[in-house]
Amino acid sequence: MPADFKIRPALPEDFLPVCALLESEKLPTADLRKDMAEFFLAVIDGKPVGSIGLDKYGSDALLRSMVVEGSQRSKGIASALVSQLESHSRFLNVSTLYLVTNTAENYFSRKGFVPINRNQLPSTVAASAEFNGLCPVTATIMRKSLTI
Repeated sequence: MPADFKIRPALPEDFLPVCALLESEKLPTADLRKDMAEFFLAVIDGKPVGSIGLDKYGSDALLRSMVVEGSQRSKGIASALVSQLESHSRFLNVSTLYLVTNTAENYFSRKGFVPINRNQLPSTVAASAEFNGLCPVTATIMRKSLTI
């Protein structure tokens, strides 16, 4: 039975709960924007149980900070968050999404992302904090085209 969750845009007051979610999964928070612009939350009974964000670099963007609380996994929340972010990215005229992951390569492969080499990143995305110290150099980098 699917969880009774809602996806909504994140607000500045969601910053600390999102940080707590990310930190619970040992994901970086150091460069998280306090205004929570371009972030979405999955909420159950008003409580954040998942998040996903976007850092836009022209027509490219970095999918970041995708997390779902452990007790809420396998209920369609992650898929709904990814779908919402992809729709929002298209609305913002993003043509390519990138991500870096240590643990979710198989998941994102099923969502249409393909592994790439670090040297295939656009310079704007490569200059982000995610690729410069926040994530290990051994992490998998992936890309998905959003154009039809």
